[in-house]
Amino acid sequence: MMKKSMISITLIIAIVLSFSTSVFAAFSHTSGNYNLAGGTIKFGQGIISNGSNYSDTLTIKLYRGNTLVSINTISLNAKQWIYAGVGTTPNIVLATNQPAGVYRYELSAYGSWQVLAQIHN
Repeated sequence: MMKKSMISITLIIAIVLSFSTSVFAAFSHTSGNYNLAGGTIKFGQGIISNGSNYSDTLTIKLYRGNTLVSINTISLNAKQWIYAGVGTTPNIVLATNQPAGVYRYELSAYGSWQVLAQIHN
């Protein structure tokens, strides 16, 4: 009986640890503050890349002070990238008709991302 309990506990621990590696691989980033003029707030002028082996979605949360203004997503296939705001790829519009103020953004995704873009008017 004791041996079965130890095997069950070991199995449960192994399963939990197998999920923990994917949790630790998650991408997140919180920007500093940006003083922006009113109007349209965009995200871009840099590379946004999904470096994982699976399709994934990057979530962009825009804040004015501590107030959540918008939530947007970018979905890319494995190893796919875009250069938002350059050439034929437009900037990503996060919000329109916004007052001037201090803004920041938070990025999050399950996989591995490289983001060199930022918010601007």
